[in-house]
Amino acid sequence: MGEEAEEKPKLNIAKLSRMPVKLVMDENFLKLSPEDRIEDLIKGIEHRTCAVVADEENRLLGFISIDEIINLVVPPSDYVLVGIDAIKEAHFDWDRPVKEIMNTRPIKLSPNDPLSYALGMMLETGVRQFPVVEKKRVVGTFSAQSVIRLLRIFSR
Repeated sequence: MGEEAEEKPKLNIAKLSRMPVKLVMDENFLKLSPEDRIEDLIKGIEHRTCAVVADEENRLLGFISIDEIINLVVPPSDYVLVGIDAIKEAHFDWDRPVKEIMNTRPIKLSPNDPLSYALGMMLETGVRQFPVVEKKRVVGTFSAQSVIRLLRIFSR
């Protein structure tokens, strides 16, 4: 009796790592203007991990990640801060414009950057969300969730 042939994985990591960011970026991103209020940000970000602050022509002015929002809030000492629900309950100035809290110099990706570069940036910097910019215009966002979506598709 011969041994059964070992099943090879369907997922080719080398091939995936060369795929461009544009194939997995989120093109349906939350876009805000600098004068939009933090309340607009909190309401809009509910099922997302980041928001883009851009002008009328989609030029990137700033970027806000969920991590930056969480850092705005100092949790009460009697409970641990977890998730967006805790942020909604927090007491801070909801009327402040998002321009006061946005990152004006985020690390940007290009839609043609390979996934290996984007993942390397995540690992090197600890940043988990990036704006994707082409010809000075925001065309999407890239996050760890983007990679997870891709892996789910390829693992079927």
